[in-house]
Amino acid sequence: MKRRPFLRLAAGAAAVTAGCVGGSVTDARLSDGGAPAGAATRMAVADSEERDGAVSLSVSAAETYDHVVRLNDLGADPGGRVTPFADLSDRERGVVRAALAGGYRTPDPPEWLRRFASATPFVERDGTCYRLDDTFPTHRVTAETVAVDDVAGEIADYGTYRRAVTREDYVASGLLRLARDGGVELNYVWPALASFFETYDAARYHGDVVAFSVEVTDAGPPYAISGVEVPVSETVDGTVWDANDAPARTRRLVRRAGRARGAFGFDSAPPGLLANLREHRYVRLDGTFYTTYVETREPVPVSVAATVRDGRLRLSLRNDGDATLRLTSDAPRPFGVVRCRPADAGDATDAGANSRNPRAGHLLWTDAYADSDYVRTKGRRVESVANVTLDTTVPPGASVEETYRVPADLAAGEYAVEGSLGVTNAASEEAAGETTAMDGDGPSGTKGGESAGDEEDKSPAGNDGESTVRYRVTFTVE
Repeated sequence: MKRRPFLRLAAGAAAVTAGCVGGSVTDARLSDGGAPAGAATRMAVADSEERDGAVSLSVSAAETYDHVVRLNDLGADPGGRVTPFADLSDRERGVVRAALAGGYRTPDPPEWLRRFASATPFVERDGTCYRLDDTFPTHRVTAETVAVDDVAGEIADYGTYRRAVTREDYVASGLLRLARDGGVELNYVWPALASFFETYDAARYHGDVVAFSVEVTDAGPPYAISGVEVPVSETVDGTVWDANDAPARTRRLVRRAGRARGAFGFDSAPPGLLANLREHRYVRLDGTFYTTYVETREPVPVSVAATVRDGRLRLSLRNDGDATLRLTSDAPRPFGVVRCRPADAGDATDAGANSRNPRAGHLLWTDAYADSDYVRTKGRRVESVANVTLDTTVPPGASVEETYRVPADLAAGEYAVEGSLGVTNAASEEAAGETTAMDGDGPSGTKGGESAGDEEDKSPAGNDGESTVRYRVTFTVE
């Protein structure tokens, strides 16, 4: 983590800066008027609109992190394809035991067994995953759009088709679309669908008449179910790093990153951690899968600073490099909706990537919220934020900043503001054929949908050369 010592400025202002690359950020550059160093940073706040009496505020630190990762919690079974052995019924367990012991065989599989085999591609037993294979008949369905006069048999209306493709609470309404797009293979045809195939030659489907045909492949009895041990990666169709055997320090960091909503920043990386995250699609720890995104791809030449004056906190980000940078954030530019939480609250919700969550800590108010086309406010409350990503261009040596009002009723103590910003070299992006968005908080320079609401986190940085800057600012209310 790049952090600067507590800077002491006169004229009742306090400033702290942090840089992602290097540490040389001049004190005067981010002071409120270039006052000489030497005075105490603690300041009396006298804002009659927001606070009764004088309250002391000070900024403790502004920090950026050397590494940023994003581990999204996917639960115990990301693909929903693995069934624990303990969750099976007695007769299903008997089938699995026989399959693993050499094979389960039957001359005439009942409907429940065909349904079970179709719905249970993998079983987990005593920490080991097994794939179940069967030799039951398969049905390949193909389809094409035709004229009504070309159909020799019965044509089903859409309601009849939809009832046929509905099984319990599962609706396979896209069956004909898939069949028309190249064919679809079914290893289980439930009774209503089998009757539909036998009765009709076509169906009315979204304005078209779609004729279909079904080819059955049947090796004949005896039918069998077999089981084979497979690596866990096969159950999720992707490489998996099993971190359960990793050193304790690595496991602790993975757990912390997995609990964080949004990006997670840290400094010293345990040996092998970043390489394993880059080389695998998932990491698995304590029975839970996480996606693996390493979002700091290269050093980012920016510095983050914070100052306080008159009950307000000012955040600044400066481009310390020699190329124009493009920042991406939630609305409004440049930091999104900013909130603070008690500094000792653990791994805080991402104030940038999750600023659409109106319950994530104490709101720090700026009139930019009310002025934004993408933020809905009521009084000095943020009710919702549109799901958009906004761009801000920052030339070399330039800064972007915003000033926030600290809540009047904030209890004494230390608080933290945490956030994330995407950073891209604009010149490299343009050379690759992309465009750099204009500044401002209107429709120009936006990405994403217009839906407003409360959202878990935003998508990880995905463009080549794009990195994520993760920052943390702490301040004290006395």
